[in-house]
Amino acid sequence: MSTPTSTSSSSSKDNEKTRQMYDKRELRRMFKARYMEKLDSWRKSRLRDAVTMEPETVSRVQVFLRKRPLFEYEAEADEFDVVSVRGGVQVVVHSCLTKADLKSLYIHHQGFQFHHAFDERASDEDVYHQCAFSAVEHVRSGKVATLFMFGQTGSGKTHTMHGVVERAASHLFAGCDTSYHVSAFEIAGKSMRDLLCTDTARELRLLDDKSNRTRVVGAAVLEAKSSDELLEAILESQTRRATKATQANDTSSRSHAVYQVAGPRGALLTLVDCAGSERREDTTQHDAQQQKEAAEINATIFALKECFRVMRAPKGGQQPPYRSSLLTRVLSDSFGNPDARVVAIGTVSPSASDTEHCLSTVRSLMELQGSKLAFEEKEDIVRRRVVEPHPRTWTEAAVKQWLESAANGAAKRHVARLTKGTDGKNLIRWPVQRFAQLCEGTG
Repeated sequence: MSTPTSTSSSSSKDNEKTRQMYDKRELRRMFKARYMEKLDSWRKSRLRDAVTMEPETVSRVQVFLRKRPLFEYEAEADEFDVVSVRGGVQVVVHSCLTKADLKSLYIHHQGFQFHHAFDERASDEDVYHQCAFSAVEHVRSGKVATLFMFGQTGSGKTHTMHGVVERAASHLFAGCDTSYHVSAFEIAGKSMRDLLCTDTARELRLLDDKSNRTRVVGAAVLEAKSSDELLEAILESQTRRATKATQANDTSSRSHAVYQVAGPRGALLTLVDCAGSERREDTTQHDAQQQKEAAEINATIFALKECFRVMRAPKGGQQPPYRSSLLTRVLSDSFGNPDARVVAIGTVSPSASDTEHCLSTVRSLMELQGSKLAFEEKEDIVRRRVVEPHPRTWTEAAVKQWLESAANGAAKRHVARLTKGTDGKNLIRWPVQRFAQLCEGTG
């Protein structure tokens, strides 16, 4: 009597096991053709839709997003593009999903609006001119500006960062005979390490001076008298940054890198390469130390968001909570100075398997600028059923075509014996004996 229950239980476990064999990434590759057909249709009908522009407001905080191209090796691995850019300001992420039965498909379209959005055709020059030019010009006038870079490893963040650094170095020295002082360090949890110093064990400290300004104590400082020297110092420091393999990436940056360029009259340009925040599903195989690192990274990103939120508030309000983390303490001049400019640039991969990472980056950027979804909609992908015409609707030509293919082509030699004018209506009234006669039988 227990057999049916046992069988049912076993069947249930088998079904559960089968369901667990597929994750979102595998299912996207399995149904790639159907997803791509629907995405092509969406882009043809919606990509050129007019985008409602947000009213232009004066803000110290500007947020941008750049989409990189889909690489050839990704296309060969059955990846496809799930990110669209509309009107130069809106990014649409097309999350390709399945319902509980793992067969019914749908796409969740989500639109996010930024100060400017770049598609895969944008050049490094375009990005610098739109995102960083005015901030660097602000520094040349003796002011403070900070540029943040957000994005998972492989999203084009390093490439974009290099393009910004290269052009900023030339811009700072353009038409002036001056020098800048460079310092570089990384922040991992509650420790800081100098990136200009070859002594990897050397840690730095933060202290507040008499005017309550936060200072980095013990950091090496290099004087750059040309754009080449400035660029070389930053690129050399980048090679000393710590990376580790994670479930998400083989060489993921586990720290926030800070590059500070101080000039005359109190000028200060800070470039911050943020470690990517991690989703819970990407930390399931972390050891205790890696889980601690991931939690600290996420906590720092949260502290940054809070500082951005306060900066957007009307003047005279809450003090930015920059003491919540080492990174925000280092950047206290940027958060507390009403004349400081702050720019955040996010980079995303268009690959379908990176959808969740893309959404994580985009949502973080939305929180930085304090905006909400521009739109969202879910679109079912319905398989089109091919309806075969009933034989009664066949023309004389269709009847001949059917007979030519009947019996694997063996009936083709009998087509000439069909009576002229035999269409589908005649054919369906034929008795079995008539078919036998046609095929030279005795009836």
